[in-house]
Amino acid sequence: MKNEQYIKNGYHLEKKVLSPSLVFELKKYLETLEPKLTLPFSNIPWGYGNLLNEGPFKQVTDHNFIKNFCKDTFKNKYIFNHLMVNNKASWIGSAVEWHQEIFNVDSYAPGYSSKDWKNFMQIYIALDEHTLENGCLRIIPNSDKLGVLPCEDIIGDNFGHKRRITHEALEGVYNKCGMETVLMKPGDILFFNHLTIHGSASNHSSTSRKSIVLQARCDIIEKNEEIFQTETTYRRNFTINELDKKINTLKNKNPYIAFRKEKYGKL
Repeated sequence: MKNEQYIKNGYHLEKKVLSPSLVFELKKYLETLEPKLTLPFSNIPWGYGNLLNEGPFKQVTDHNFIKNFCKDTFKNKYIFNHLMVNNKASWIGSAVEWHQEIFNVDSYAPGYSSKDWKNFMQIYIALDEHTLENGCLRIIPNSDKLGVLPCEDIIGDNFGHKRRITHEALEGVYNKCGMETVLMKPGDILFFNHLTIHGSASNHSSTSRKSIVLQARCDIIEKNEEIFQTETTYRRNFTINELDKKINTLKNKNPYIAFRKEKYGKL
């Protein structure tokens, strides 16, 4: 069974799943779309919204290998919740914080809880070559055995609310589990569960790094609109409040004054 490593280690990497022709078709289709999000201070696409079952992306969710992997993993009825494409652009693509997907369950599956992590699977598909230089994914193997780890609210590089694992927790997890770098070719797929810790570095290379993020889940709980509204309001307000604090600080204090040596006396 292909999902034996997934069950044992929390992830499974399968090579050459999508054909080169399908990868090419998917990337050409993206060129026809108006991006939903661009990288801050640029017009470079970052995200395209939920592309589930749109155009050639229907071939991804209909792919026999992907469907069979989901059937082997989920004994109950499953669905695909969303399909996103992320573009980590050459030279300026941002890092992604170390996190567990389950942190944001109230956003993508309100009504489920962290105890339901086995009912979710992330299906991460490379559309470009993923290398150390362009910020490939990194995972901490067997970290799913440690449960839900402490996290903290932050604002990501794209000015959205994020939850990242605390520094102290990461130190302990790394010393216990180590870290693996996931090098991928176009068409490769990484399956991982929602407790597996993962993140990625920024892209300082000349090559962009696009990827599909497809989520599968057991269809056993009806989504709760009240939880969704509460969660998304919290995340939106956190971002607004933290940015307001930064704006007020900048209005009342010049942070660049530190460059004036005389303010601090002789060194």
